[in-house]
Amino acid sequence: MGKGGKKKKQSKDDPPSEATSGGSQDQAGPSQSQQPQPQQSQQSQPQAGRGRGGFSNPVVGSQPNVTAQSQQQSAQDSAGRGRGLVRGRGQGRGRGGFSNPVVGSQPNVTAQSAPQPQQSQQQSAQDSAGRGRGRGGFSNPVVGSQPNVPPQQTPWGRQPQQPAQQQQQHPAQQQKPPQQQQQQQRPSEQHSVGSKETKAADVKQTTEELSQLSLKETKDSLPKSEKVVPILTVPANIANIHAQQIPKRKNPMKAGTKGRPITVKTNMMAINVRQMNSDVVHYDVDIVPNTPKYLMRPVFLAAKKKLFPNRNPAFDGKKNAFSAGDLPIKDPSTAEVVVYNEDGREKTYTVTMKIANRIDLSWLKTVKPGLQETERNQISLQALDIILRNAPALTSTSVGRSFFTPPKGQVMSLGGGMDLWVGLFQSAVLGWKPYLNIDVAHKGFPKPQSVLDLMKTICGCDDQDQGGRQQYGRQQGYGRQGGYGQQQGPATLSADLIQRKREEIRKFLKGLKVTIEIPGQPTSRRTQRVNDLVKPPRDNIFEHNGHNVTVEHYYKIEKKYTIKYPDFPCLWVGGRDKNVHVPPEICTIVGGQATQKKLDENQTSSMIKFAATGTEDRKRKIMDAFNSMRHNQDPCMKEFGISVSGEFETVPARVLDPPQLKYQRQNVRVAKGVWRASQFINPSPLIAEDNTWTVLNLDYRTRDDGLYRLVETLRRTGQTLGMPVGNPLSPFKSMQLRGQDIRELMAYFNEMKMKKIKLVVVVVPEMKGPYSKVKQMSELRVGVLTQCLKSKTLFKLNDATAGNILLKINAKLNGTNHIFEETVSRPPCLKRPCMIIGADVTHPSPDATNTPSIAAVAASHDPNAFKYNVEIRLQRPKQEIIVDLAEIMKIQLKYFYTSTGYKPERLIFYRDGVSEGQFGQIMHAELLAIRNACQSIEADYRPKITFFVVQKRHHTRLFPTDPSNSDDRNFNVQAGTVVDTEITHPSHIDFYLVSHASIQGTSRPTKYRCLWDDSDMSEDEIENLTYFLCHMFSRCTRSVSYPTPTYYAHLAAFRARALIQDVHIDMNNLPQEQLKKLTIKDEVLKDSPMFFV
Repeated sequence: MGKGGKKKKQSKDDPPSEATSGGSQDQAGPSQSQQPQPQQSQQSQPQAGRGRGGFSNPVVGSQPNVTAQSQQQSAQDSAGRGRGLVRGRGQGRGRGGFSNPVVGSQPNVTAQSAPQPQQSQQQSAQDSAGRGRGRGGFSNPVVGSQPNVPPQQTPWGRQPQQPAQQQQQHPAQQQKPPQQQQQQQRPSEQHSVGSKETKAADVKQTTEELSQLSLKETKDSLPKSEKVVPILTVPANIANIHAQQIPKRKNPMKAGTKGRPITVKTNMMAINVRQMNSDVVHYDVDIVPNTPKYLMRPVFLAAKKKLFPNRNPAFDGKKNAFSAGDLPIKDPSTAEVVVYNEDGREKTYTVTMKIANRIDLSWLKTVKPGLQETERNQISLQALDIILRNAPALTSTSVGRSFFTPPKGQVMSLGGGMDLWVGLFQSAVLGWKPYLNIDVAHKGFPKPQSVLDLMKTICGCDDQDQGGRQQYGRQQGYGRQGGYGQQQGPATLSADLIQRKREEIRKFLKGLKVTIEIPGQPTSRRTQRVNDLVKPPRDNIFEHNGHNVTVEHYYKIEKKYTIKYPDFPCLWVGGRDKNVHVPPEICTIVGGQATQKKLDENQTSSMIKFAATGTEDRKRKIMDAFNSMRHNQDPCMKEFGISVSGEFETVPARVLDPPQLKYQRQNVRVAKGVWRASQFINPSPLIAEDNTWTVLNLDYRTRDDGLYRLVETLRRTGQTLGMPVGNPLSPFKSMQLRGQDIRELMAYFNEMKMKKIKLVVVVVPEMKGPYSKVKQMSELRVGVLTQCLKSKTLFKLNDATAGNILLKINAKLNGTNHIFEETVSRPPCLKRPCMIIGADVTHPSPDATNTPSIAAVAASHDPNAFKYNVEIRLQRPKQEIIVDLAEIMKIQLKYFYTSTGYKPERLIFYRDGVSEGQFGQIMHAELLAIRNACQSIEADYRPKITFFVVQKRHHTRLFPTDPSNSDDRNFNVQAGTVVDTEITHPSHIDFYLVSHASIQGTSRPTKYRCLWDDSDMSEDEIENLTYFLCHMFSRCTRSVSYPTPTYYAHLAAFRARALIQDVHIDMNNLPQEQLKKLTIKDEVLKDSPMFFV
């Protein structure tokens, strides 16, 4: 199977239950490998097609002369065999019960029905085990299963069975020789993205242009697979094609209308361009020899002083300068300048400037809603952004779009040698007029300290560092010998301790600049970058003046310095072509270095606690940071005639009504983003009987009485939620995982599998190691479903916590917690067969090596959009396009059909993790892949597609203007607040939505951009559907900050990351690695397609 650390940080304004309901540690799951299973007897299979939760008047694809048919099939019949990564999903998932079905759009075909066989209560109980039977209350369900009629094979997999009186089949359904079937299921070599009749002629032309783009098929040698990898060729003019095809707002001056109108303030400041000098000259700046980044700006300013002392162009710190009109220099012009490096030594540089382009900014003065893409000039926006960045760049450390200055007063330590710096984020954006988006920024910087002090901190010898890692090491109690226990104060730094933490020290220091100075010898001072750790001075031998000497001896004789710690490893510094090795005791880490090193869990937690402030504090911090940069006093901005308003923009907003949710015995209203769970609409019966589940304890601090209290609380809470929980198999097993020895764990899981245990609740300690080992062993090697709980969860266990745990367990066991109330809250698109999809690609952290990116796609497979199937793929690091999306979607479409008996008429796709600069590539490659998947199953199958991009990594914040429009103590806007004008795109369909009630800090809205819409959905439909989907997350009774399928894609990716933790992955052979090391066992998937929640 196969998705990464970009491990994406979870938004901390989301409720904690989104990530760890009830303290559970379960996160996500990989996609699954499919292999044929032995054919089961029809008598043993639960009957399918009895679900009560279907679509009204659905259409079953485009197959003539075929009635809606029931579904009765074994695990072998599950959808998505093409990849060989999705194993059989178990028998006969119910079809959801669609009312008044008709057969496609072919003439002379009518729906036929037959009475369903009467089922016993026992069979009903079995059927309710989460096999697609969501209760939607629709009448006239699809014709029941016919026990004596074998299912038919179609390009979609096993066809739901037909009534005996209708045997005629569409040619596509008739059995073909295996070779022909295989050919039929392959993606075709050319597939059009498709034109929309409602679009203009130029858009249709570009659509036809896309249709001519070919997919080159290559087959790899995966065993038992029909894998076809599409190689997508992105055309050079993709940006223009995308700009013409993206849906436009029908009325540029008007967006959605539903909801209660309010006004909000936003951290956007209007940019005044009325007096702007519109004629901008772009200069290319070339500096030789190669210049360190920190010297680029001083070198340019030195050249400015020589060439044009009375002018003030903007410089981007690399090689681009922008001036208001021509500079008084020849083209090209050269200046030779002398600057001092950080060691105080002179260096001479040659600066050459020549005109690269002339840019007209006049269009920015007349921006208005309905702006055509032909009028928009991206280069102009880049120039404007660089002009606005000029002032803060002169006085701050630049990190991306943020600026940081050294902390004043007491510095907050994050622990582990990192300090917290607070700065300003800013970005020029184009809404209905130009804005400057400003926000407070936080980043960890390496603490300026001696390398010896860093080693003490990492080795746990420094009781002064009260940040995350040291606090964790002492208070949680990891002893220095590797055992678990209370540590009794700091140890003395030794070569032994350094050796144990060598890799951690090496990763921290690698790439950092250190100042090297022999005590008492100021002239020896120099600054170098660390390459690695090498042998200690006593053992580090090199050739000097024809003799082999140690570093220790060299310093004593040549430098007149006796090394105090000759057993500590040396630092290899400077050029990699020079073996310069220095003792750590004379090295000091340079302050203010912006690194890409990933913070650990405790450092991140410390940062969040500091950064999570209420709206009033955040507004104050933003204004303080903005005022400190003095934009409007900058000579460069004055020369261009640009200024910033200095006030937060007030914009119109609306508060959408939340959905009503249906439970088994009542409908529940959502208030302030929260509701109280009632009895599950469809509780899973898989652990209702005694001895069908058990508890495994991996934490030595947790006693048996705590385990039995857990059992008692779960059973009592299960009665409240209508989910019967039987007595667990006892006595419970306790063990401790030591290092890599997991043989005892494997033996235990094999024993539980033999005893047909449906669920093992595993109590794990706080450390991460056991979690990944448990999941690897249970899901990849044995085939037993597990639910992990952190030990601290048991210490604070109550009914509410137990309820959160059961929310997850019921969803894992294929039950349904709740659905939309049908009459007033069911989104219109769900009244007919519709598949909701969430997709994301997560990437490894910048300092990770030999670690793949992970692509995950979660897709609904029931009429209520509560149940989801996931597919995951390993990809090359930093590859944003989902390479195998065509095959993934083919699997998901077949899975939907297998579960419901219907082909989706609509595909609604929420794509996360895409920046605006990637919109064109993503839309072309992935939309084409989706079309290709559809047509590879059936040539004329063309469901309507709506494609959204979900963006969380932005800095827009919304603040209420009236206290009555806030629900919490942090003065956040209410859940359901949407902004779709003023600060949004001038012509495209996009909006900001706060869909959740923030637990702490300032709520972060999620931004949505519509890139494609065959369905011609109204903006009200789009906004309401998106908001409603935020209420279907199975792990908590709170609305979450972005749609459930996208959230599930994240969880699946995190599970995949755990499943490959400490596992070597051959980056040159990812498909085979996925098959061998990331294939979920059929025994897990059969009853638990949502094992990853």
